[in-house]
Amino acid sequence: MLTFSALMQGFLVHNYEDRFDAGIRQLADWLKEEKLKYAENVVEGLENAPKAFIGLFAGENLGKQIVKVS
Repeated sequence: MLTFSALMQGFLVHNYEDRFDAGIRQLADWLKEEKLKYAENVVEGLENAPKAFIGLFAGENLGKQIVKVS
């Protein structure tokens, strides 16, 4: 960053809360049009929750980790 005089700036989500509704609509449209791709790892049964939780730290899941209990 020093070599190229680059600027790094963060942002806070609540700075844009006035645009949340428009963002949700846009994301819903993209999801319907299959422009958004997502991955989730579903583990069956509450008894497997501890293993799923530990797997998060071992990198065993892809995308969102979900434990299905019913």
